[in-house]
Amino acid sequence: MTQDGAGGAASGQRAFTVRRGRAEDAAALADVFHSAVHGLASRHYTPEQIAAWCPEVPPVELFRQRVCDGRKLWVAADKADVAAAFIDLEADGHIDMLFCHPRAAGQGVAAALYGQLEAAAQRQRLVQLYVNASEAARGFFERQGFAVERRREVERRGVTLHNYRMVKPLA
Repeated sequence: MTQDGAGGAASGQRAFTVRRGRAEDAAALADVFHSAVHGLASRHYTPEQIAAWCPEVPPVELFRQRVCDGRKLWVAADKADVAAAFIDLEADGHIDMLFCHPRAAGQGVAAALYGQLEAAAQRQRLVQLYVNASEAARGFFERQGFAVERRREVERRGVTLHNYRMVKPLA
């Protein structure tokens, strides 16, 4: 897959197109989030932690608000133009969300999304990017040049989870 979406279906992989997120993607984004937490992050967290993090598919309106609140959001859409992964960038360089549906994992989708995000951050002349990466996302962000500042303990619904505050200076 390339950033412009001209990906092939070689070796059984799906082709995805990277595009800006739209309000009508909200239901798919909520599903991607839930599926990623339960299907991918569950390899790194206990069932109790996963249930506290995302007990059910979040309200569609929550994701519709995120698409429309001024942040930049990109999706990797499948051949049916349904979001299979997404990433966002807030004005201060914070990456709040990067989630990939298990059906799209391992196909370069996250890297293509991140490439769009970093290019936009460079155009905005941001001096750094930062993220609170889950255990599942830590390795991906390290491969993109991020460094761990510290491990963080966070509480969700009375259950403690951890993530990593990571930063990447931009030249």
